[in-house]
Amino acid sequence: MRLSAFALLTASAIVSSTAVGAISIDSVTLPDVDLSGLGQIGLVGDFRGISLYQYAGQQNSSITSTDSLLIDLPSNLVFDFDESDGTINSMCIMGESIYIAGNFTRIGHSEMQSVARINSSTGDVHGLDKGVLGNVNVAFCDVDNSIVYFGGSFTNNVAIWNVSSESWGTVPFGGLNGGPVNAIVERNGNIIFGGKFSGIGNTSSTTYDERSRMQLVNLKSANISAQGSTSNSAYSSPRSVVCSNNISAANSTWLLEDGRAGVWTASFAYDFQPTRLRIRNADANGRGTKNFRFVAYPINGIMNLTYADPDTGDTAHCDAFCPLQNITEAEYQEFEFVNVIGMDSFSLYLLDYYGEGAGLSEIQLYQEQIISYAIDAFNEPASCGVNNSEISTSKANGDWKVTTASGISYLSAANVSGTSLNSTRVAFYPDISIAGNYTVLMYTPGCMADSSCSSRGLVNVTVSPSKGATTVTHLYQTNDFDKYDIIYEGYVEANDELFRPVVTLAPVDSQIGDITVTAQKVQFVLTSTSGGLNGLFEYGPANFTTSSGSTDVGIYETAVNLAGMALDDNAEVTGLVVADSNLYVAGNFTGQNSIHNFFILSNESDISSAQGGLNGTIAAMVLSDDGKSIIIGGNFGARGNESSFVSGLSYVARYISQNSTWTGLDNGLNGPVDDIVRVSLNLSGDTYSTLVFTGDFSEILADGDDEAISSAGLALWIESEDAWADRTTLELPFISGSLSASIMIENGTYILAGSLSSQSLVASSGAFLSSGLDMSAMPFDFTDSDGTFARRSLLLPVGNNSTGLIYSGTFCRNGRTEYSAVGGKFTVDTQSESFQNFVVFNETDVTGGLPSSAFFESTAVLAVYNHDNASLIVGGDFSGSIGDIKVNGIIVWDLKTQNFASTQPPALGGDGVQVNSIVSRPGTSNIIVAGSFSTAGNITCNSLCIYDLDRGSWTSVTGGISGDIFSVRFIDSDKVIVAGNMTTGDSTACYMAQYDFSSSSWSTLGPQSSELPGPVNVFLSTSDSVSNALVTGIYSGNGSAYLMAYSSGSWVSFGEDLLEGTTIYDLEMLDLTHVAHRNSSIIPDDSILLVLGELKFQEYGNVSAAFFDGDSWTPFLYSVKENNSPGVIYSLFTEIVESVPSAYAATIETHLKAGYVVLISLAISLAIMFTIIGTALTVAYWRRRSEGYELFPSQLSDEHMARTLLPTALFGEISSAPAKY
Repeated sequence: MRLSAFALLTASAIVSSTAVGAISIDSVTLPDVDLSGLGQIGLVGDFRGISLYQYAGQQNSSITSTDSLLIDLPSNLVFDFDESDGTINSMCIMGESIYIAGNFTRIGHSEMQSVARINSSTGDVHGLDKGVLGNVNVAFCDVDNSIVYFGGSFTNNVAIWNVSSESWGTVPFGGLNGGPVNAIVERNGNIIFGGKFSGIGNTSSTTYDERSRMQLVNLKSANISAQGSTSNSAYSSPRSVVCSNNISAANSTWLLEDGRAGVWTASFAYDFQPTRLRIRNADANGRGTKNFRFVAYPINGIMNLTYADPDTGDTAHCDAFCPLQNITEAEYQEFEFVNVIGMDSFSLYLLDYYGEGAGLSEIQLYQEQIISYAIDAFNEPASCGVNNSEISTSKANGDWKVTTASGISYLSAANVSGTSLNSTRVAFYPDISIAGNYTVLMYTPGCMADSSCSSRGLVNVTVSPSKGATTVTHLYQTNDFDKYDIIYEGYVEANDELFRPVVTLAPVDSQIGDITVTAQKVQFVLTSTSGGLNGLFEYGPANFTTSSGSTDVGIYETAVNLAGMALDDNAEVTGLVVADSNLYVAGNFTGQNSIHNFFILSNESDISSAQGGLNGTIAAMVLSDDGKSIIIGGNFGARGNESSFVSGLSYVARYISQNSTWTGLDNGLNGPVDDIVRVSLNLSGDTYSTLVFTGDFSEILADGDDEAISSAGLALWIESEDAWADRTTLELPFISGSLSASIMIENGTYILAGSLSSQSLVASSGAFLSSGLDMSAMPFDFTDSDGTFARRSLLLPVGNNSTGLIYSGTFCRNGRTEYSAVGGKFTVDTQSESFQNFVVFNETDVTGGLPSSAFFESTAVLAVYNHDNASLIVGGDFSGSIGDIKVNGIIVWDLKTQNFASTQPPALGGDGVQVNSIVSRPGTSNIIVAGSFSTAGNITCNSLCIYDLDRGSWTSVTGGISGDIFSVRFIDSDKVIVAGNMTTGDSTACYMAQYDFSSSSWSTLGPQSSELPGPVNVFLSTSDSVSNALVTGIYSGNGSAYLMAYSSGSWVSFGEDLLEGTTIYDLEMLDLTHVAHRNSSIIPDDSILLVLGELKFQEYGNVSAAFFDGDSWTPFLYSVKENNSPGVIYSLFTEIVESVPSAYAATIETHLKAGYVVLISLAISLAIMFTIIGTALTVAYWRRRSEGYELFPSQLSDEHMARTLLPTALFGEISSAPAKY
């Protein structure tokens, strides 16, 4: 299987920008590397998804609790062009505008409230005026009327945006009461709403005393000040008018200086919306206020008030001069606010007076909002003539502190962790004097104002609205700006002696780390309903007028509304689909005629129960791509009239309209589905419509011979293949996370919403790369093997992953059959056998490897070397037996028999035997084995030893070094460089050393080794010496990675752009197609360095492979693990290799060996010689006949000729083996 490279990507260049739909994305230019001399390339490591670097800003995106706006690229990558601080639930499109709905306060860097508009031409995101306060579940674009409908959980639950005027309009029917709106569709020109509601808004009526839902604003907690107070201390305190109980006592009256105006001001640490003002005038020796003015802040505006005219009883208005009666004529006077405005302070300007001066005896301010504040001092005062049982209160447990940000105060608890998660909570007790249906709002302050975004977390909000009833809502407090969430909608019981409604906020106790929790306030909004609806409402514009609310047409007597009333009470509709004028309705309800959570309303108004529907809640529903069936996901397992789970309908189902039957999607999933979103994937050269299922499931269930497939909350259904993606032969992308919405724009491109991570190719820790940058996955799943790898390697990690670790690999051939072989820490299961840590395979089958039972559990293969396509030399950390032969650290695999070789190297010995590197000495049958060991067979051999394949015996390298060797490379046929963490004979630290086979001597390389900052992991050489070398390793002091070049007599670091946490595993030098003409002393003009590992950049994020040209970095490969954490590439291996590199070890050109060149040259020479000799003999013959012949003495004897050139000088190299560089 093979995946074509990104459509715009070539080996030489990528165009500067790409129009995806109409949104421009900057593509990137990769270095013009020449891979033609390498053949096929293998990439191995620890990853589940892998991609080429394709566009600017491409990074491994993380899965977060908040949603982003994404573009689905042709390469199956997603481009994250804007993030939100909350959730995005729905999208619709009208012209070039995409309207989005959710629960957020920010998109990108701009404040937006739950709704927004995207310009599909530019990608710019704009807010819609001040937005919608609340959770918006659905957006529906009425293109014919240029209106966007929004539905959800907010005031009236329905809002409309007029596209032409770019303004909010009035919903003619006043909204929907009683619960949220979840779905909106259009049928036959009418707009149909689905949700959990029971009536429309503008037919509501109230019969209760409005004063019963008034709440006193707590002036006692306000900061009170005044200007112009009298100098008489008995009357000079402006606070004396707060909570006054005796209007004639001096300590309850405040006076101004005689003959002048003054100001009384109250400032608060919270905001409120007053609706009523009550004032008692002063009664002190004839003094009192004649008129006043109310000024609100921060708007600094004079408020318009109404009052009852004392003479006529009619309603009168005032603003700048509002009259007060003399105290002898009235005990107090009430004023109503014409406009309900939010404020956090206000002033009363006393302008004129009775008698000698102005004054007041009591001020009371009321609001209609029923609010319980977390800071109890902000709640209604208990000593102002109000019974304690009739006021809103709160109680906080835990280490809470008052926090003030942006002028608003609230409670916050920092560093909450461990047991304090269970003891930190706030209980809100609202003053509910009237039982009824309420919408309950929880307010959460934004985290940017108090700089707590990094530590905000998740809270549980528990609502107890009535005796025995409890609901729990999970809320994220990670919002950047202030927000509120609807936490409950429904019936709330009034206070009495036995029960009081309560809302409790507490952190989720499973969170890890120090969490910051905030608590501000809870609001109860009483809603009224006229009834007549039950989860469905059909709005026909002809049935309504703005002024009267409804015409004579019966608004409830539509087929849709009557279908809702046929359901049992409290029905909730979660999905609506219109197909062939039929309305498909799904949700959580039951009804007449065996309706269970799904039914169909035909265009002729007939209701079908769809064979009893399904036996559980339906969360998501879409029309299939061919329009012939309805695809459904939720929490169900059988048809509605069946109680037991049926595997074919396990959480996913399909209803086929033509024959009215239910079928499964194979055997379904093993957990509930939350969302179904359609996307388009480019797979194996074609485009496929794909449904993305997300939810609380972990696998696709087994189906017949098809085994179960791990699927962590996300599964792909290929509609045209009628199969789960993992059960097709298509080359698939790696996708993880969740999707909540999608919309198709130009050219079939999708704009997506969710928290998603993707890579172009799904691969199980191994992939192949061609010279044209086509990438394909190794054809088997390498899963994590059991046991702990007790490693002594410098950098290679170990741990339990769902994907196995592959450390090394090679290509090999047996006759005309090509194979790949890889080693690491993994398990590969076939139908007949299980292999562990080393396998040999072709395109379709595993042909051999280490059986899982052959070795101890604590094993890992670190090096796989191909010797002359006859044997594979396998090294690592393992021990065991092959038949009666004990092995340790190294084995030989016979490629021809596809089995263990009959002769095995005598076992290595020592403390913690581990082989890290294997190469062959050019021109010989000698294998150089390096790692951590002290003996080989019965000889002493410290860390480096020679195994002769022909003789089957070890040879010790005399003298030299000991310790851990990680890398071995020949720089010519006699000299080999070893690198690692070693010591010399006198225990001096040594990180690089050279062994010369011609002189059997070691060299510690002087300053080239001693000046390095720590152990070396990988070494590259530019020539037959180390005078121009590249190395990577780790600093001895802090364990961080370094990358250095030896140039002009000293080491030069060039890894400054790599951030802390970078780990480098391999270095390779590649040819360029064209000379770069750089001025670099590190990298030649015709080459470029490829660095492999887990690389961290400020600009590029986490990269698995990157190019370095001597001056700047360019990412090459990104990868991720199964859990979406950054992946890693450990090594690269190639199909074509050479014994000794002429320059860098990875700079390779295809060429014939010298022996073959001599043979060909000799054949050509002999042909020429025979031609010349033949011609000469012919001429000599005819000359002899005419002139006669005389013998000429020979100049060289036969013995001399034989000594001139030995045959081995010509043909000795023909038998040499190819070696890994």
